[in-house]
Parts: sequence; structure tokens; C-alpha cells
Amino acid sequence: MELLNKYKKSYTNNDIQFVFVNDSRVILESDQAFLKLTIGDFIYNTHPFFECLHALENTPEEETTFNCVHLNIHDKEYTTDIKIIKKIDGILLVLHNLTQHYLTYQSIAQSRNESIINGELIILKNSELEERERFKNSFIQNFSHELRNPLTNIISITNIIANTELTGEQKNMINFLRESNANLKLMLEDILSISMIASGKLQLRNKEFNIYELFNLLRFTYGAKAKEKGLEFTLTSDIKIPEYVEGDYLRIYQILTNLLDNAFKYTQDGSINFNIELNQKRANKVSLRFKISDTGIGIPQEKLATVFNSFTQLKTAEQQNGNGLGLAIVKGLLQQMESDIKVHSKLNRGSTFYFDIVLKYPLHPTIKPDIKEKKYKHKEEGKFKVLLVEDDIHLQTTLFKILINTEVFFVDLINDGAKVIEELVNNSYDIILMDINLPNLSGDKITHAIREFPFKNIKKIPIIGLTANAYEDDIKAYLKAGMNAVVPKPFDHDVLLKTMFKYLK
Repeated sequence: MELLNKYKKSYTNNDIQFVFVNDSRVILESDQAFLKLTIGDFIYNTHPFFECLHALENTPEEETTFNCVHLNIHDKEYTTDIKIIKKIDGILLVLHNLTQHYLTYQSIAQSRNESIINGELIILKNSELEERERFKNSFIQNFSHELRNPLTNIISITNIIANTELTGEQKNMINFLRESNANLKLMLEDILSISMIASGKLQLRNKEFNIYELFNLLRFTYGAKAKEKGLEFTLTSDIKIPEYVEGDYLRIYQILTNLLDNAFKYTQDGSINFNIELNQKRANKVSLRFKISDTGIGIPQEKLATVFNSFTQLKTAEQQNGNGLGLAIVKGLLQQMESDIKVHSKLNRGSTFYFDIVLKYPLHPTIKPDIKEKKYKHKEEGKFKVLLVEDDIHLQTTLFKILINTEVFFVDLINDGAKVIEELVNNSYDIILMDINLPNLSGDKITHAIREFPFKNIKKIPIIGLTANAYEDDIKAYLKAGMNAVVPKPFDHDVLLKTMFKYLK
């Protein structure tokens, strides 16, 4: 042990073993710190690693270190750092047992790699989800676009036929068609609303409106529906609620009708009560609570958390119709209004849905009375001249019929966007009905060109856009291009004509 003691003074550490071998590579001494070696045995017999001692004989280096050497000796595994030091009388081997250190390092490295891999997987998964969402929204937008033209034709032709002489049976069939058309249009708008909410493209349009007129409309509509179904319907509102408020009338109407339709859908007997309470009035803001209660089938407790998911419907003994979007739309729209929908329900005893919203109310209302014209007025010197720019042959026929039936329009037709400017130069028109998707040149680009035209009589012509692209961003872009108004398809006859007369002098 004298030789070892001489060299051990320079090396002090736990789990360090010193082995001294002579020039013949016979083990002369070992302190047996962790490896039990046989004195007098060749070091090569201990483990094949030590065969490297032959290769190191003729190297100039006095010391050589090998890191992370795996030794399997006597059925035990060690991970070591081994320093080989040449001495005059042999070779000193310094073996550092770092098994636990390397296991810990490996575990940390593995965890880090797994973390990196998991992070990459999350990124890939998010990317995949985003791609799916983009595909879904793109599909819905294109699907919606393709449906709007034929649905416009169906609704318009149904209305045109309704104004002709019909038998009693034919009138019933027309009423059935109108109801079916209305349901189709509602489903189309629901799907589009969900897509707009999901993609963040839905924007609220806050305007001043008479909230009591909204209450009266709902009271009349659902009162008639309740009578038809044999239910009792009541609508009560706090008399302290201001008459005029500022908000998105159409979206509030959409929320309330979806909740009321849902109540009627799942209530076969009893009553439906709609109550509007005043929470508080402060400055020029009013907080209102809308509460709709029914005596319907109720909702199981385990389903309460999922009823606001898209395409979710309660299953009943009788298969209910619907697309399962109503409550999802309600939740999405209320979130846009910084509110939330809440529900209390007991199975077979009914449900109560309620929410609070804050609306501004003007101290001095600016709304003017809406005077409705029963007959369309002629131009003083004759009929109004309309340029219809539309390439769909079926929609051409429908629009011709709508306009001609008023007896106040002459209509010229163009189905190629590239020929519009030439037509405007050669003829004078009072108004243009412009489809967006046209051959050769789109309607918004034609509109922009008209607004840049040097002749005042052309650049000032009112332009009403007709489009199946009903996203808020699309409509904003068309208005920015210079259109006076945009009427989304499918449209109601009266809405189209009212929009046109708004810009006719």
C-alpha cells in the first residue's frame, strides 16, 4: 500500500478508487473503494475497457482521462470517469464512481428533451387545431355563400307567387313554403353567426332603438305562438326602464328569440314567462336583467355544463327538430357584450335562463318616427332607371320580377363586370344594383372605379351591393370601396326596395 499512499495524497474524494498496475498490467494494489479487484490478476480480465492501456503506451501524454465509461463488473453496473496516469514504476488508475451523477444528468436531459418534444407537439397540435379552425370557417363561409343565391331565389319566387291569385290549398302550400324558407334562412344565419363568433369576426353595431317596440314585437310573436301550442305566455317589464337605449338591436333580438324558441321547443304544457327587470340606472347607463322561465322538460344536472356547446341538443321521447346552435350563439353573443348566460333547471319541472347586460340610454333621443310608404312613388318625370349587374340567370329573373312589379322601375341588365363602365358612359341611371362576384371584374372593384370616375353624374350614382358574403369584414370592405349600402343574400323584397328608395331622389 506504500505506493498507493504516496499517490492518494493528491486525490481525495468519496467514490474514488485507486488502482496501481505494473508495466505488465498486473494489479499490484487497489484500495477496493467500490470495485472489488483481485490482486495479481491482469487488469484486462476485469473489463475489456482496460485493453486501451496498450494503445496509450506510445503516446506522449502523461495523463489521459476517459469520461462516462460504463463498467459491468461482478453483475453490477458503474458509470465512471477514469484517469490513466503514467508513472515510472507502472500506471496509476484513478476511477471516479459517478453512476448517480450520470443517472441524474441523464434524467434531467431526458426530461428536458421530453419537455422540448412536448412543447413541439403542443405547437404542432395548436397549429393543427388552428388549421382545422381555418378550414372549418372557410368551409362555412363558402358553404354559406353557395346557399345564399338559391335560397334568395326560392324566397323571392315564393313571395312573388304569394301575390298572385291562389286557391285556398295553394295559399296553405305557400305559407308552408314561407315557413320552411324562414327556417332555412335562420339556420344559415345561425351557422354564420357561430363561425363569426369563433373566428372573432363578429362586431357589435350599437345604435339607438326603442326597447319597448322590441318587447311588443316579442309579445305579439310569441303570444301567437303560445296560443297555437296551447301554452300561456307572459312578458312583463319594469316601467322604469328607459324607452330608448343604445345597443345592437339585431343581436339582442337574436339572443332573446333563441332563448324563447328554446323554451317553446322543450315545453309541451304549462307556461313560459319572460321578465325584464331593472337592476340599476346610473349616469346614462342602465343594467337590465332578462329572465325566461318555462315549465318544460328541464335539464339534468350533468347536462347543464354542456347545453351551451355547439350542436348540443337534449334528447326527448319525441325527436326535436333544430340544429343545436341556439344556446351556443346566445353564449357567444353575450360574451361579446361582456355578459354571460346562467341557467337554473330541475328535471321535468322546467328551466330558467337569465343574463344581465348594460346598455347606454340617451338623455335626448334622436330617433325619428318611421313613416312607412304603402305605395312606391314614381319619379316626377317617369320611372327610375336601374342598372342591374348580376350574372346568376335565376337571380336575374327574380330581381327583374321584383323591380318590374313595383311599376316604378325600368331595368337594364349586365352580366359582365368589365362592361359596366361602358354602359354607364353611354346611358344614364338613377341607381345600380351590383352583385359582388362577377365575371372578369368584381363588384367592389367596379364600384371603386366608378367612384374615381371624372364625371360627376356617373361617380355619384347610388350603388347597392348584393352579396352572399355576409361577414362583417366583407361588408365593411364593400362600403369602403364606395357602395352606399350592402344587402346580404337571401334578402327580403321589402328590405331591398326600402334600401333602394332610401338613396333615390
